[in-house]
Amino acid sequence: MTIRNKIMQTAGAGAFIALFASGAQANLLTNGTFEANDAFPGAVSCPPTNCDGWTAFESVFTKANVDQFNNFGPVSHDAGGTQSLQMFGPFTLNPNASGAYQAVDSVAAGTPYNATAYAMNWAPDTLTNIGIFQLSFWDAPGGQDGGGNNLGTFEVTLDSTTNPLAQDVSLAPQDGADISDWTQLSISQTAPAGTASAQVFLLHIQTDPVSGGSLFWDDVSLTAVPVPAAVWLFGSGLLGLVGVARRRRS
Repeated sequence: MTIRNKIMQTAGAGAFIALFASGAQANLLTNGTFEANDAFPGAVSCPPTNCDGWTAFESVFTKANVDQFNNFGPVSHDAGGTQSLQMFGPFTLNPNASGAYQAVDSVAAGTPYNATAYAMNWAPDTLTNIGIFQLSFWDAPGGQDGGGNNLGTFEVTLDSTTNPLAQDVSLAPQDGADISDWTQLSISQTAPAGTASAQVFLLHIQTDPVSGGSLFWDDVSLTAVPVPAAVWLFGSGLLGLVGVARRRRS
């Protein structure tokens, strides 16, 4: 086999690897669309149990309708979905917070990760909902419940009291049927040295315990960012050339 043919063969193999690497990214989270814990036709409370992979606290539900009394729904960002995760209150604790989190051990230090969630503020009354989306890295399996140290926490906030994008509910009731009802929250970070797990955290805070309101979450994902195809192709090509050179010398 000529050197030229060997190079072309190696480049072809590299292209195949690159195509594989740049394909669809697998969600590392369980039940990121909240279709489990079937809530049809109403709602299913998560605490004191969990939401199929999510550890939840206070007022958290898988929900098929935004408002079960007026039957607004289905409420889902996913076009093929029928429900999402609802949080509200509680009205008695300080701070007035509800939340859900999930840890993933199948992560690697030095790898870039992208966490994405969609949030929707729904409140026919005063808008006092704040949604916080967090990605954190830990030096032990199990995230915050694993007994390790927090290596870094990164967050973005959906604040209905200051963010106009979160206040469109004041113009018309949300019904969850239009994707424009949802706001995308995204975090991209590289796992630091010593990372043994990553954790995604969904938090809802009510600044006014009287007026109430709800926040919905859907299509939450944590994915490893693939190496660009050009890098795979270049690296595999170099390995092929090294192999050819060694064979010629031998």
